[in-house]
Amino acid sequence: MMVTNASAPVIVGRAIDSAIATQSVADLKRYIVLLAAVMLLGAIGGWFGRGWLSKAVLTVGHDLRMAVTGRILDPRGVGGTRYTPGELLSIASTDVKRVSEAVFLMVFPVGHLLTIAYVAYVVGAIHLPLGIAILAGGPLVVFGTMAAGKPLRRTSGARQRALADAAATATDVVEGLRIIKGLGAVDVVSGRYKQASARARDTTIRANASHAKLDATTEALGTLYVIATSLLAAVFTVRGVISIGDLITIIGITQFVITPMTFLGKHIAARWAPAQASAARITELLLAPPLFDAFFTPPSFPPGLTVIDQPPPADLAQIDPAKALVAPHAAHIFEGGVLDNVADDPDAARAALDVAAGGDILGPGLSGGQRQRVALARAIAADPDVLILQDPTTAVDSVTEQAIAENVAAHRAGRTTVVYTSSLAWKAVAE
Repeated sequence: MMVTNASAPVIVGRAIDSAIATQSVADLKRYIVLLAAVMLLGAIGGWFGRGWLSKAVLTVGHDLRMAVTGRILDPRGVGGTRYTPGELLSIASTDVKRVSEAVFLMVFPVGHLLTIAYVAYVVGAIHLPLGIAILAGGPLVVFGTMAAGKPLRRTSGARQRALADAAATATDVVEGLRIIKGLGAVDVVSGRYKQASARARDTTIRANASHAKLDATTEALGTLYVIATSLLAAVFTVRGVISIGDLITIIGITQFVITPMTFLGKHIAARWAPAQASAARITELLLAPPLFDAFFTPPSFPPGLTVIDQPPPADLAQIDPAKALVAPHAAHIFEGGVLDNVADDPDAARAALDVAAGGDILGPGLSGGQRQRVALARAIAADPDVLILQDPTTAVDSVTEQAIAENVAAHRAGRTTVVYTSSLAWKAVAE
């Protein structure tokens, strides 16, 4: 597309010398048709090219996001560096987006190099020294823009880390809001978030200032380069070395080398450096060792409901998920309605909620007991052969707890259900 756009001044210049100067209407019509055809070709190429580029960016982002979320959801856990939920969210969203958007840096330089070569060829065909100047001056502008981008590469890395910390802090605060309020630690946590947000603000301001300086420097370098080339072409025109049409061609076509020459310096600083930092964070997560190497087979329990009056063992999460479903004690609620949090099938979700005595739960703003019943219904709806529960009703009242225990025992009759709890309601229905 850039080459076809750069061809417009060439066609106009030829039309001036070959048609307008000779007052040939027929030749002028041919040049107009040729110009329209070239512009149409460029529009078609740009349409498909940008479509393919968007598809590539989205595909890379999707595949990378699936790899990251797959690693996060690995039942064996993530060892090594301890990640907070907020940090994992930042990696799966912001970092993945930065890396996927850097794909265009693999595509555009090819077109830019072709454009520079094309412009140098056209100008060289008109006047060889000017063509050589295009090729020789290009690397100088590129090196100048890359040197101007060094401050941004430093500040963008600091900005990325500060933004990730602020996002992670915000996510952790929202996730633990109930506990924070219960402990009366709202002021302390609010102060910590203000500090993280202030760091993110300050580093962003510094990075944006560096970005503005980079834009000004690169535009100035490109503009000065084109002005110098145009002035030389004007001098040669006055001396009769080149024609008026050639002058218009050179002035017009050199406008198309500003972006290619300043591209690397601007985008390596603004996109490539942050993408490298994001890629390092993603790689560290993907290569993190698991918390344990292999699952183990759960102990054999008889069919029916078994109560174990002792704390759940620490290695309960290492039970092979293909052999048994270990429902976590923490009641996590996801986006969406109550039924969406239980099962994909609405009928199965309602049936599981009835077993968990949660038919009256509507949402939003669920209490601790309601959240616990929704989480229990989710485990019931999975309908595993072996279900292991960990204190599943500590946040509900005794009457509701009794009803839940009886419902679970009746619903899962003939299948193995193990409950780690000291609750008398569960002990009463145990076999």
